Amino acid sequence: MYNINTRFWKKRSLSQYVHEVDGSLTFYALFVLGIIAAVLHLHLRLRGLNIPGHHGLELMTILLFGRMLSKHQWAGLIVAAGAASTFLLHASYLPMGQTVKPAVFFLLNAFILDNLFRIVSVKLPVIIRGMFLGGLGFIIKPVIYIPIAFYLEVSFGSIVKHGYFMPVLTHFMFGSIGAICGITLAGLMTGNSGKEQHSV
Repeated sequence: MYNINTRFWKKRSLSQYVHEVDGSLTFYALFVLGIIAAVLHLHLRLRGLNIPGHHGLELMTILLFGRMLSKHQWAGLIVAAGAASTFLLHASYLPMGQTVKPAVFFLLNAFILDNLFRIVSVKLPVIIRGMFLGGLGFIIKPVIYIPIAFYLEVSFGSIVKHGYFMPVLTHFMFGSIGAICGITLAGLMTGNSGKEQHSV
């Protein structure tokens, strides 16, 4: 009489939300990584580290960790979408510069990373891969800001204090270090250097 399908009442194992059948990260897991990246960016205060681009440490670590452990060709953008959504949710009580601007640059960083990921060889040493994937992927902000500041003859952001060259160098440096950390963590999780995920 009460022939109810109980399948829908059963809780799914958490691992089913985190890992696909092939062991790579699911869409949900990547999205949550993005949320974590945004929360760290908003609330992590590295006292005394007043250097442009220092948030590249946590962002590129998380981006590369997710990218290395996923077979999805736009894994980086999925992570960035989680981060951007979190920033926009904060827009009701934080200034636009602290919400919309980081959301846009997170998406740009991830878009560049996903495209670089297809062409950077897995045979390169981790440090070199980190420089290409993290360093080049993270310098988009100063690369956009500096020409605007130069041609309009105005100074804003980190350019005011550090000039033109320093922001590019520090963004590249922090992005590279973060990427190396992310690649290394992914390698530790899988027991290899992430080559299998990278080659897909």
